[in-house]
Amino acid sequence: MRCGGGDSARQFRYFPAAMDWDDLRYLEAIHRTGSVGHAARELRISASTVYRRIAALEESLGHPCIVRGVEPAVLTDAGRALARIGERTRHSLAEATGVVRARETEIAGDVSLTTVEGLMPFLVEPISALTKRHPRLQVTMHLADSGPSVRGREVDVAISILTKPPAGCFGRRILRIPYGVFGTQEAIAHEPEPRWVVRAPNLRHSPEAAWEAVHATHVAAASSLFSGVVALVVGGVGLGLLPRMHGERGPGLVEVTRHREATASLERTAWVLIHPEQRKTPRVVALVDALTKAFATKPTRRG
Repeated sequence: MRCGGGDSARQFRYFPAAMDWDDLRYLEAIHRTGSVGHAARELRISASTVYRRIAALEESLGHPCIVRGVEPAVLTDAGRALARIGERTRHSLAEATGVVRARETEIAGDVSLTTVEGLMPFLVEPISALTKRHPRLQVTMHLADSGPSVRGREVDVAISILTKPPAGCFGRRILRIPYGVFGTQEAIAHEPEPRWVVRAPNLRHSPEAAWEAVHATHVAAASSLFSGVVALVVGGVGLGLLPRMHGERGPGLVEVTRHREATASLERTAWVLIHPEQRKTPRVVALVDALTKAFATKPTRRG
C-alpha cells in the first residue's frame, strides 16, 4: 500500500492554466509564517484578503489548500505542493532582482560619446583612465560636427560647442574656449606678409570662419578638417586661428600677439549633454564625471 504523499504529488503534478500564479505567494507566506494573520502582516494586507486569494486558488485548483479553523496553519497535500513551488519562485525572483540591481549599479557595458573632432586629443587621457578603472566599460566614439542625437537617444553623451544646451537635454558647461592666432616663427616672419591656413568651405558657417574672412588676407591652404588646420599650422604653412588649448600645446607654435585684440571677443563654450532620463545611469554618470574633471584642468586663459 502506498503512502498518500506520493499519490498526492502525482495528483498535483499538472496545475490548471487558469491558476493565478500570484496567489502562490499568499500560500507560501502562510506555510512559512505558520498562520494567516502572520502572512497578512508580512504582506501588508488584511487577513480577509489572504483568505479571499486562497479561496480563488482553491477554486482554480479544484482542491483545498489549507485546513480551515486550525492554528497554527495546516496545509493539505495540494497546499504543501504549491507552497514548495511558491518558495522556489520567491527565491528565484529574489535572485533575479539582485542580478538586475547589480547590473543597474555596475559601471559596465557600452557608453557612447559624440563630439567634434577638435576635442579628440583631450579625450584620450580621461577615457584611458576611465576604462582602466572600469575594465568592463566600453566607450564608443563618434567624431563629427553634427553627430548622433542625445535628445533622440541615439547616443548617450555629447560634448557640443553651443551657447546653451538645447531643449530636451541636460547640460553641464565644462569648458570656455578662447582663441588666438598662432604660427611658427618662420610663418610669422614670412615676407612680404604672413600667409594663412583657414577652414575650407564646409566649415565656413562657423564664427571662426567668419573671423578668417575678415582677417586672413593671404591664404596659403585650407582644410575641411580642424585637425588638418592644426597640422598645417604646426607644419609652418601659415598662421592659423586656433583655440588656445590647441595653439599653446602645438609644437613650435607661438602666439601672434598683435591679433589679441581682434580675437578678444571670440570665445566658444563646450557643454556635456545627456538625456534627462540618463542622469542616474551609472556608466553615463561615470563618463560625464570623467570628462568634467578632465576639462576642468584645461587652460582657458586669454594670454
